[in-house]
Amino acid sequence: MWLRRLLVAAYGLEERSAHTPSEVAWDELPGRCVLQLHWRRTPQFLALLERHAFGVVVLARHPLDVLVSILHFAPHEPQTARWLDGEAGDEAALDGADPVSEAFLRYATGPRAQALLAVTPEWWGVADARVRYEELVAEPARELERLADDLGAPLLVPAADAAAAVSFADLRREASNEHFWQGRPGLWRHLLPADVAHAVAAAQPAVAALGYEVDAGEVTPEEARARWAAL
Repeated sequence: MWLRRLLVAAYGLEERSAHTPSEVAWDELPGRCVLQLHWRRTPQFLALLERHAFGVVVLARHPLDVLVSILHFAPHEPQTARWLDGEAGDEAALDGADPVSEAFLRYATGPRAQALLAVTPEWWGVADARVRYEELVAEPARELERLADDLGAPLLVPAADAAAAVSFADLRREASNEHFWQGRPGLWRHLLPADVAHAVAAAQPAVAALGYEVDAGEVTPEEARARWAAL
């Protein structure tokens, strides 16, 4: 959503989002808009994007950070069950779980997490532009400029101004479901003991497919629980 808002600010676009392509009123979309969807790269979806002249921007984030984010977010938002139209399950088991709980490990190594994480690698090599969350956090203006070059679409607003117009704090105040929580790349290193991190990475092909490493630190289960509670 942050990247979506950055594109809105940089290009003066309208914005839309949906859980599935079938929810989108394709023929009623504005001529200039950004549409946010987390959906598999199917022939049917590709045909819709081509018919409506969309360029594709794909965002990658370390899968272990994604899973920690889901662990926090899912208990506050029942609509996570609609992600990928419910493919391979839902997030109900995460209610009350923590990063070292059996419930989290089962989820993070299971088919539901694998389905959700598989979407980004499907698009990564073929998108019109690719962005890594970690680099976007570090240098938002620079990444916006690079993205514009990749798209061949010059920014209408200077990148620094667009980045300044979309702050994490403002987005957090806007959300009522804890959608914006920490936003810190590498948070997983402070919350996942090494054995948990490596077990999850071994079960999730997206980690290697997107070129991420699992350089876990020495976090004990007790430290992980205490840090989780503090956050």
